[in-house]
Amino acid sequence: MRRLTPAFIVAAAALSQPAVALADCPPGSWFCADEAQAPAQPPAEVDTLPPPPPAVEVIEEEEALPPPPARPAPQVRRSQPPVVIYQPAPQQPQVVQQQPAQTQIIIVAPGARTHVVRRHHPAVRVTPPPPPPPPARVMAAPARLRTPIVAPAKRRWQPEWGLNLRLQGIMMGGDHDRRDNGQQGAHPDAGMGGFGLGLRYRPVPAFAIEGSFDIIGGTDFNGFDRVETPFSLNGILYVNPRSRAQFYLTGGVNWSSATVQSEDADPRLSPNPEGNNFSAEYSYFGGQGGIGLEFRVSRRLALNIDALAFIRKRTDDNAETGPAEFVDPNTGRTTNTSGGGLFRGGMTFWW
Repeated sequence: MRRLTPAFIVAAAALSQPAVALADCPPGSWFCADEAQAPAQPPAEVDTLPPPPPAVEVIEEEEALPPPPARPAPQVRRSQPPVVIYQPAPQQPQVVQQQPAQTQIIIVAPGARTHVVRRHHPAVRVTPPPPPPPPARVMAAPARLRTPIVAPAKRRWQPEWGLNLRLQGIMMGGDHDRRDNGQQGAHPDAGMGGFGLGLRYRPVPAFAIEGSFDIIGGTDFNGFDRVETPFSLNGILYVNPRSRAQFYLTGGVNWSSATVQSEDADPRLSPNPEGNNFSAEYSYFGGQGGIGLEFRVSRRLALNIDALAFIRKRTDDNAETGPAEFVDPNTGRTTNTSGGGLFRGGMTFWW
């Protein structure tokens, strides 16, 4: 309405002044010729139109539209994100070939024919990129170098020295021998024992030499009190020297001296001027042999047991001229040769 009201006012004003527009025609104008040739007539009375009413500005109020209904907020469904595994596709060289494009060039010249020139472009070929160099092979140095396992060399044998300490006992015949054979047997109280020590030298694993000294005392075969000190020299042959339990054979010679005493008078004994008893001195030479076992507890310590048989003969000055040591009362036979069995057990310290 605001824009239409001024337009109506301008149109009404233009219609109310037509004479003025004609009177303004310049002489000789072609669009005013007809008007000039017509006779002049008195102007007609024109009813004067009342002036248009003043423009009223009408303001139309727009009705307020109701607000749009609120939409409910969309419910977001929460869920755990999916597990995405990216697996790169193998790269392959791509070759792109472009077909030759045709370009048309049109030449237009006045008074001449139109020329169409087609120009071919060479195909563009994309060569594939060179393959990537192979990955460098990096070898990490091992954290620890493994040393080859070398079998330990066999220890070379070193000569050994050993000190043997032992206890020993002598076996002699008893009364049952006299009863069974009808001959003289050992005294019922016969029995001797003692201790000894020996020094051993082992130059090779299978053989050793031993020199020993012993002290043995007790009641001898005749029932006399006896103290004997033998000295022996033996060779020891080891059957299995590399084992922990080593069997050996032993044998050698011995020298011994003995002192015999008794409170009872006997033709084989002489009166003792220093006391009321009787005594005699004997010397012997003989040999022995036997078998034994040495168990190595450690490199420095070994346990030993062995059994020996010995035989000997008197060598003192009275052996030929004096009474014999042994006399058989049934037959009267005499002898200065004796023998027996010896059992020993002890330990050896090696270095």
